[in-house]
This record gives sequence, C-alpha cells and structure tokens, in this order.
Amino acid sequence: MRHAILIGLGACLLGSSAWADAGGQGGANIAAFPAGFFSEARPNTAMDMINRLPGFVFDSGAQVRGFGAAAGNVLIDGQRPTSKQDDLESILRRIPAAQVARIELIHGAVPGIDMQGKTLIANVVRKSEASHQTTLAGAYDYTPTSGRNMPSLRVETSQRDGATSFEGSVLIAQFQDDGAGAGRETYWSNPALNPGAACRPSCVEHLAARAGGWQDTLSGAYATPVLGGKLRLNATLTGTVYGDREGDSGPVVAENSTLNATNRDAALEMGVNYQHRLPGRAELELIALQQFHQFKDDDYYNANGLVQEYKDYNRLSESILRAIIRHPVNDTLRLTVDGEGAYNFQRTGANFMVGGVATPVVAGDIRVDETRLEGGATLAWTLSSSLNLEGAVRYESSIIASSGDVTAQKSLGYLKPRLVVSWTPLKTDQIRLRLERLVGQLDFSAFVASGQLNTGLHAGNPSLLPQTETLAEITYQHSFWSSGAISITYGHSELNQTVDRIRGFNPADPTNPAGFYDTPGNIGAAHKDELTTDLSLPLGRLGDRGGLFKATLGWRWIPVTDPVTGASRPQSQVHPFHGEAHLIQDLSALKSSVGIDARFARTETYYRFGEIDHFRFGTYLGLFAEYKPPGGVSYRLEADNLTNRATVRDYVYYQSSRPSAVQSSDLRQQFTGPLFHFRVRKTY
Repeated sequence: MRHAILIGLGACLLGSSAWADAGGQGGANIAAFPAGFFSEARPNTAMDMINRLPGFVFDSGAQVRGFGAAAGNVLIDGQRPTSKQDDLESILRRIPAAQVARIELIHGAVPGIDMQGKTLIANVVRKSEASHQTTLAGAYDYTPTSGRNMPSLRVETSQRDGATSFEGSVLIAQFQDDGAGAGRETYWSNPALNPGAACRPSCVEHLAARAGGWQDTLSGAYATPVLGGKLRLNATLTGTVYGDREGDSGPVVAENSTLNATNRDAALEMGVNYQHRLPGRAELELIALQQFHQFKDDDYYNANGLVQEYKDYNRLSESILRAIIRHPVNDTLRLTVDGEGAYNFQRTGANFMVGGVATPVVAGDIRVDETRLEGGATLAWTLSSSLNLEGAVRYESSIIASSGDVTAQKSLGYLKPRLVVSWTPLKTDQIRLRLERLVGQLDFSAFVASGQLNTGLHAGNPSLLPQTETLAEITYQHSFWSSGAISITYGHSELNQTVDRIRGFNPADPTNPAGFYDTPGNIGAAHKDELTTDLSLPLGRLGDRGGLFKATLGWRWIPVTDPVTGASRPQSQVHPFHGEAHLIQDLSALKSSVGIDARFARTETYYRFGEIDHFRFGTYLGLFAEYKPPGGVSYRLEADNLTNRATVRDYVYYQSSRPSAVQSSDLRQQFTGPLFHFRVRKTY
C-alpha cells in the first residue's frame, strides 16, 4: 500500500489525464460525474456516491444559530435543504442512487449556484422522470465485551412526479457510547499536600462503565408548485434518551464511587421554503424555520457515602426568516442579496445538592434571549474560462440579554468581507484563494453551568464575546487519471477575543482563592495555522482494478498566552492533528465491496485555572463487506473498533491556580471492545 501511494503521488506531480476522461464536463468550473461513473461501486444512496467523489471531503455544516452560517457543502438540485435538525448526511442517505442523474463538483462562479462562501461544493442532480421507492433497513449491533445487543429499524419512502415530491423517514435505533467501557482508574495523591489521603501515593481501581440509549426520529418533506413558484415543507421530530452508568471499585474503599447520569432530549423542527422567479432573470427564495428543543440532565454520584445530585432543565427555541434574491446581471456576472432575522431563546435551571444540602452554581439559573440580524451582497464574476472571482460584504448585529443569576445585555455588530479567487491554469490544476473575516458564535451552553459530577461542574459566563478571525487561505488541487485528485490547503488566521478557559472570581474579594472557579472567557489575540491534505487515489492503473484509497490529514497550531500562568500553550479543546483513511475494493464479478476504515488517534486538552484535563482517543480501525445481488437488496457486515481503541481521560488537579504544586490526578482508561454490525436493506 505504501508503494501504491508513493507511485500515485508521483503521478500527481507529473500530471496525467483530466477528470474529463471519466465524464467530467461543464467547463472549468464544473466537473460533472454521471451516475454511470459510480456504477462499479453499486451505490445504494446519494451519500454513497458523495463518498466516492474525487478530491471532495463531505461537510455536513456547522451547529450554529441562524441558517446562512450553518450551510454544508452539498446542494440538492442546486438548492440547500431547508433544515438544520435533519442533518445533511441523513437527507442524502434517503435519496436512492437510482434517482440521481449526476453529481457536479462546482468551484468558482456558476450561474444559478450559491456557493455560500465555500470554495468547493457538490450538487446532487436528480432525474426528472416520475419515480417511487420505499426502503426497509434493519440493523443489529453487538459488542462481545459488554454483551450489548442494539437493534435498529429504518423505513424510508420517496415519490416524485414532475415538480411534486414527497419524502418520509422513520428511525428507531438503539446506540452505545464508544467512549465508555470497562477499564482502569488510577488515583494519585501528593503525600506532601494530602498526608491523610487513602491513596498514598496512588491506587488502582477497576472502572466499569456502560453508556448509550435510544433515538427515535420521524421526518418528512413535501414539495409542489404553488402560485407560479415552488413550495417545500419539511418537519423533523426527534427524541433521545441517553444513560451513563459508571462505577469504580478497588482495595481502597474510600475511593470507590458510582455515577448514574441520564439525559432526555426532544426536538421539533418545521421549515418552509418558497422559490419564485421574478420579472427578468431574478429569482426570489423565502425561508422560514422554527425549532423547539428541550433536554433534561439528572446526575447522581455517590463517592464513599457522600451523595451529590445535579439536575438541570433546558428549553431552547429558534425562529428564522430569510430572504434571498439572485439576479444574473449577464452571462458572466451574478448578484445575490440576502437578509436574515432570527430570535433565539434558552432557559436553564440547575440544582446542585451535596449531602442533601443545596450548593450554589455560578450562572446555574439563567435565561438568554438573542435578536439577530444579518444581511449582505455577493457578486460572482466569471472573468474568463479559467479565472473566477467572488466578492461579498456582510454585516451581522445581535442583541443578547441574560437574566436570572446574571443580568446583563450587550449589542454586537460585525462587518464580514470575503474574497474568493479560483484560477484554473490547466485542466488538471486549480488554485483557490480565500480572504475572509469570520465571526464565531456565542455558544449559549457556555453561558450556563455544565459538566458531570464525576468529572466536575464548571460555571457559565454570560459576558463572553465572540471570537473573530481574519483568514487567508490557499488551496492547490491537482486531478489525475479518471477519478484521482490531491489537494493541499494552508490557512493562516489572526484571532481576536480568543475563546478559552479563564479563572473566574468573586468581585467582592477578587484575590481570594476560595472564590475562584473555572469558566469560558476571552483571552485576547492569537494566531492560527492550519495545513490539510486530501487524497483520492484510484488503484486501477496500479494493477488493482476497482480499488480506491482516500485519506484526509490535517494539522492545526493555535498558540495562546495562558491567562493564569502567562506562559505560551495551545488553545483549549483544539485537536493538533486529525486524520482518516479509507481503502475500498469493488468486486464487480461478486457484486460486492470490501474495505478498511481508519480514524487516527487524536488528542485535546482543556487548560482550566486549577486543573488540566487531557483527553486521548486511540486509532479506530474497522472492516466492512457489502453484497448487493440483483433485486434491490444489500447485506452489509462490519467489524468495527478492531484496535479496541482506548479512551483516556487524565485529570490533573493543582493545589490552587496553576502553576502551583500538583495536588492529585485521576487517570481513566476505558475500552469498549470490538463492535459487530449487520444490516439488511431492501428497496421496493
């Protein structure tokens, strides 16, 4: 495999035939891959086809407030789905592959396509003829280590008749948390600071954990012509119950503990999308979206007879109205103007009891309201067949008010310019440049108390400000053979109001360590550098017909100045490295596919004022085989987590604010073991 990759990279540098050899068409800005391009893989859904696109890495979108900023990088018939809760991947998995005419990879300015600030998007174009399809899928998961049996059932239907269509889906599934399992817990206590501690200096205990639950989802969408335009309605209802049961036991009884945590989550989303062509060449699109969400946490923790109880209740809602006017000025120039208004609400109440006595939690009872407005204009200009330019200016403003434990109000406003240049000097090569000012969103969950009893509760901070970023990014992409591509992206950003962990304090006595607490906060300026490489390497020319290797590797550097110690360190919660690789082998004669999936180890660290939390998730390796005989049926078998990857959590506690002496540490290593998945899918 190593030699195959090296040979393929060499071919990239030397150059070879373009994507057009495999049916890529549509000029310099569009590489169109017809359904026949994917036939050897025998895909079931549009998502299966997306995963085979050369040089494309799927992005389901951001979990943020508002609609415009949450966009993924896949369109369906040139339009973005009017949904946030019904995620993009689920929608694509409901589109049968038989209904897809082609998938277009689009970069630069293309008439009628809104790039939504991205340099590369995929557009799933469905067939126009009438069709009807119903799919039943049953799955069964089994983990030998814990003996867990987890069934699931999915029913999907889709019907198209001209411009009228209906889609529906029902999912009932049991799942497990692959980060919770049996393992070992090691306590260490500093003898100099804790002379009477039970662990002198350390003790090892058996850690037993079992986490998971049930999810039920009902979704539907209906589209039909109305008043000379097209109306689309969609709705999604989701309910989830998640439980985490943990216990550690060992020879030192004083360190034994049990945790019983339950989360109940319910969400409803309703969306309306209306498109109408205006006089001339302009088009109007109106979007309305309403979300309701509520969840409850109920934690019970018993540490050697001392009982702690934490309960919280959260209600959230989001109401969005958005209008877009797209006007092709001429064949090379297109203007888009849009505006969006949103109202967001979150109400949180928290109750913390220690030994039956109520204990206050900073920002534990709070209501947050946000009125948000955003608008702007985008000009896309095709300067030549090889050069495209997109310029945009946007402005967002919001008023955020909190009441309850903390009463505050602030008004925020930001100008967000963007410039994207795409240059295709050769059929096989493209350079994309992006200059943009980005503004992060305030996470409402950072306003309120959060955490879990066995790992610690942390206060909220309603005075938090958004992190802003001035980004310069360049991408070089080279296509080769019939379906190969390699791209390298480097980005540099200057950050302001960088969000990290800070030390909160009691304003009445700011230097008293007894009043210190951990909370999110802004720590000033910083910079970020990112390097990402994506490779799609077809193995046919290397003697492996039907073979495909895909990999994504990324590195990120964000040094910041620690607000507690004044020393330089990485930003909290940042993965310095992320990567995954997939090897797929299509066996056309056997009507089957087999493959290997790997997700490489990653780490993240939280630098709190009086502790440092290190998390490490080991390499995850899985094998799969799928058999697709004639008749619309498929059988898939997976053996996942064959590496029995470790989930390591290391909590290091200091005597007071860092960098004081280490007082104790709690190292947890958990293993869930392999998981076997079997699925039968039948399409009618």
